[in-house]
Parts: sequence; structure tokens; C-alpha cells
Amino acid sequence: MKTLTVFLLIFLLSFSAFGQQLRKQDDDQRSTIPSRPQQAMAVPVSVVMDGPVDAKEYIVGPGDIFAISIWSAVPLNFQVPVTPEGTIVIPTVNEIVISGMKLEEAKKLVLAEIRKKYLSGNASFTLYSPRTFVVTLKGAVKQEGKQFVQATQRVDVVVNNRLDERDRVDTLIAQRNIIVEHKDGTRQVADIEKYYATRDRTYNPLLQDGDVIIVPQRTIKRNFIAVYGAVNKEGSYEFAEGDSLLGMLAIARGLTKIADSSKVMITRYDDNSRPQHIMADLRSIKTGSSMDIPLQRGDRIIVYEEYIYQRAASITVSGEVKYPGTYPITKDSTTLSSIILLAGGITPQASLKNSQLYRRSVNAEEIAIERLESGRGGITPDDSAYYYLETDIRINRELVVTDFPELLEKKNIGKDVFLRDGDEVHIASRKKTVYVFGQVVNPGHVLYASGKGVDYYINASGGVTNDARSDIKVIKAATRQWLDPEDTVIEEGDYVWVPKEPYRPVSYYLTVYSQVFGIVATVVSLIILVAR
Repeated sequence: MKTLTVFLLIFLLSFSAFGQQLRKQDDDQRSTIPSRPQQAMAVPVSVVMDGPVDAKEYIVGPGDIFAISIWSAVPLNFQVPVTPEGTIVIPTVNEIVISGMKLEEAKKLVLAEIRKKYLSGNASFTLYSPRTFVVTLKGAVKQEGKQFVQATQRVDVVVNNRLDERDRVDTLIAQRNIIVEHKDGTRQVADIEKYYATRDRTYNPLLQDGDVIIVPQRTIKRNFIAVYGAVNKEGSYEFAEGDSLLGMLAIARGLTKIADSSKVMITRYDDNSRPQHIMADLRSIKTGSSMDIPLQRGDRIIVYEEYIYQRAASITVSGEVKYPGTYPITKDSTTLSSIILLAGGITPQASLKNSQLYRRSVNAEEIAIERLESGRGGITPDDSAYYYLETDIRINRELVVTDFPELLEKKNIGKDVFLRDGDEVHIASRKKTVYVFGQVVNPGHVLYASGKGVDYYINASGGVTNDARSDIKVIKAATRQWLDPEDTVIEEGDYVWVPKEPYRPVSYYLTVYSQVFGIVATVVSLIILVAR
């Protein structure tokens, strides 16, 4: 029994010393790892990743650091790098070549070698720190050259991270047909646009040591496919060999919610520039009952929208109604009287005679063009100022001829009108006054008196001043028209405008008189000549 106890103590002490020796060797190895060369370009410090490393995709190379754990009687934990020769050295186990292997294969190989030495217990072999290496960027980029990357980064990082924010908006750097040349002579084609659309990593491969990335010129004007209609990102995209209808719609970020997936049209031009229209049903393609359609350079794809009869149309009601606000309407069926009813009807303070229905036929984006087009008439300079004033009023807000008293008071449905999207209904308030302003002694509101003329309201305002002109105007409350007093009847809410005689210096009158006398002298001279 004593002999067995002594034997066990000797074994444990020996194993402990062996473990300490392994840790010391591991520390020595890590201390001898050469530091990365200091270059002008910055070397990433932290690991940049877009998710966990895929062991089936990641390729092991020199500089990777692995963590090894062996759970035995005395657990062992240490880190080992992949040497420049592409091997890892596991103390007490073996030197194993793993460079160029997929991570999944390297794991199986290393764990198998560890189990040959340590028959009992478990072991793990884990990527602890991905390596940093150099790749070369060439082609249609602003600055060709070498760049430090991490083994967890992909082609798009190198291509697009060299662009500044201005270039990101409109760049000539291609996002498709990018060539990746590996050190072993093999090639891959990267398609960043399709990767962003599908998240399929085969279109955006991981970078490898010494890769050369060749970016072609972005010739979208000659090498394109256009997508229009009910997609989330309309526009023209670079064409790549092997493009299909489903793939291109994915690049256009898919269909919108109102897309009609049963109705897609591809327009293609033959050698004689004659259009061919190919109709496709995406539902049958997705279910497999129809084949996906290969695309050609220059194809145009149109995704139709589902026809929706009900559109988001509304009008605004303001003024003397019980419930002012915005109300939905249906095209060519909602009438003015029905909307007034929805708004709770008019209040006792409403002035139907001065109420108005406004309509905007020109949207805000088209106002400038409408003004330019309105100047084509070739009108005289004397008429132009007045015409442009009336045109501006029409562009910003047109009046719809409406007889509110006949419609709402007398219930004459023949005076009803159909409303359109964006219309504004304003029920005016009763003012019970006429506003007199301009060259009067006391400008202001004068109590309305039925049947009274201009003189009554001017006298009620204290009469005209010494500077008043005789061409007095009545401005109608409903239409803002300027009329002569003899051409209209003053109504509640109207305005009376008394203009001012403009001041003119003596030189003005001398000029006028001299011109008149000159004309008279000329006429007299002609008469005398004729009489002789």
C-alpha cells in the first residue's frame, strides 16, 4: 500500500512538472512570434467579422493563432501559431501541416493527432485570432496597391472601403464581374451587387493570402439591364453573364407589396432594333412549373403593379362647418354636398355667398414649368403683367364655379360638383360689414346695409381725402375681382378701394404739355400747308 502511494505521488509530481514545462515552451514560442511589419497603412487591431467563422469556408494560413485545450488529469491550455512554413507545433504531440486547408479539415487532422498521444480525456482545437495579410487591388480604382486585410474579411471590404462618401453616391467602380486571382493560379468572380441582394457568400468570397483583386471599369451605359415598375430599387444595373430574371429582381431588392407577380414583361431588341416583349409569371417560376428566364445585355424588365381602384384621395374642409378637417373621397363619386354633410353641416355664422371651392391642377414640382409654358402666348407688354398675375393665381389655386346658396340652402342637386384629390372647401364666415380703405378719412369696416352704393360707405368712412382719385373700385369678397361701382352691387364682405392720386413733379407736367403743344403745332402746320 505504501509503495502504491509513493508511486502515485511521484507520477503526479512528474506530470505537474511536465505541464509547467509545456506552458513555459508555449510562452517561449509566443515571445518569439515576429511582430507585424510597420507600414504606412494601418493594420487592423480588432477582429472585424460579419458573423461566426464558417469552418467549411475559412482557409487556414500562416499567422493564424489557435487555442488548444486538453482535458486530462492535469488540464493543458495553450496557444499555437501557424508558422511561416504553414505548420503548427504542438508540444509532446507533433508538427502538423495545416496551411491551405479548410478549417473543418484542419480541426479533424489536429484532433486526430492529439488523440494519438492522449488516449483519455477530451481535446479542442479552436481558431483564436485570425491572421492579417496583404492583398493587391488593381483595375478601375483611384489608387492601386497593396492593402492589409484580415482573413475574416471579404472582397467588398477591399473594393468599397477605399471609396469616400462622395464616391459612394455615384461611383465608376464596378460592383459586378470582379476577378479575384489566388496564388495557386485559380480565379473567382465576385458579384457584390448580388451578394448584397441575396446574402449568398459565394458571390463575395473570403480573401486569401496574396490575392489580387481586379476591378473592371463600370460600363453601365453599354453593359446594363434595367428594372422598372413595382420593385424596391428601380434603375439600371451592370450585366453579368448568367443573369436571370429572378436574380436581377433580387438585385433590384425584390418586389413591392403592390406588385403583380403574375405580370412581368421583358423587352429585348433584336439585331434590327425591333422590340420583342416576353411575358413572365413569377409565381410559376418560383413554384418550378416554369423555367427561370436567362437575360441578355440591354434587357429591360417591367414589373406591373396590381390595379387598385381605390386610391388614397382626400380633401380639406375649413371654415364655418361643425367638424373642419381632412376627409377621404372616392374618385368621380364623392360630391360636395356629401362632404359638407360628413363635416356636420354649416354653422349659423356661415356666409355661403362668399364660400369657395379651390382646386390645384398643377402640383408643386410643375409650377416653374407651367409658368414658362404660359409665356408662349406672345401677348403685348401692356397685358403681360396682368396676365402673369392671373396665371400665378390660377397655378397656385384655381376656383371651381360653385353656387353654395343654391346647393346647400335650396337643396338644388343640379348645382352639386364632384370633388377631386387635394380640393379645398372653405365655408366663409359672415362679416356683416364692408371694408373701406385707401384715400378715405377713416378707413375700416362699415356695417353692411343692403342696397346701398359706394357713396354711402365712403361717406360713412368720413369721405375721401384731397389726394383721392375718382376711379374707385369694388373688390368682391368671393372672387377678389376688381369691378367698377356701376358694374356691381355691393354685398356683405366686399371691399371698397379709393386709390391715391400719384405725386408728379413740375417737370412731368412740362414734358406732357410740351409734347401736346408739339403735336398741336405739327397738326396746325399740316393744315396750313394743305390749305395753300
